[in-house]
Amino acid sequence: MSDSDATSALAEEASHESGPQELPETIRRDLPRLAPAALEAFFDHYFGRVYGFIRRLVREEHLAEDLTQDVFLHVQRSLPGYDPTRPLSPWVYTIATNKVRDLWRSRRHQEERHMQSLDADEDGSPHLPSQGDRPSDALEANEVRDEVRAAIEALPEMLRATFVLRFYEGLSFEEIGRMVDRNEPAVRKRYSRALAELREALSGLDQSRGRP
Repeated sequence: MSDSDATSALAEEASHESGPQELPETIRRDLPRLAPAALEAFFDHYFGRVYGFIRRLVREEHLAEDLTQDVFLHVQRSLPGYDPTRPLSPWVYTIATNKVRDLWRSRRHQEERHMQSLDADEDGSPHLPSQGDRPSDALEANEVRDEVRAAIEALPEMLRATFVLRFYEGLSFEEIGRMVDRNEPAVRKRYSRALAELREALSGLDQSRGRP
């Protein structure tokens, strides 16, 4: 897969997701006092987005559900101190990112990573889905999206987080840097590395499926 094909595949995958848009300021002003209508609008707007973000990072559905619940419990406890003049999305995604980072630092997660590494190919590359892993009647477009998602999931953790925050959630490099305690050039470098690894992974998948 060429660079342009890889970019097209990523764009196709992203087109099925909508990036976050800020809630109106009138709603944000009511959040610190936990007004029921504002809370309802907040949860309706962000719950699915935050779940999708976490799901891409942790891979496991039930774990993503648990972490998403933790994020919104944390948010609700923290809302009285929220400054409604500041953008809401970076604040919410900072909380979500920190929850995921806490998981990645946990002993349980480190042990699971070690076990998963034992299942990797001899060259150290993770197993990615092949054509035989899917139903024979799957559409080509769905197969490409599956491959893209698998390639994203195979990225190293912090590259994956940076890529998802930038490519899917539309946050700036500066905002991401504040979340992950890195300066903007370092975040840009991580994002470039993530793109390079995705292009390489997608190229390898095409070769494994007999494409030129």
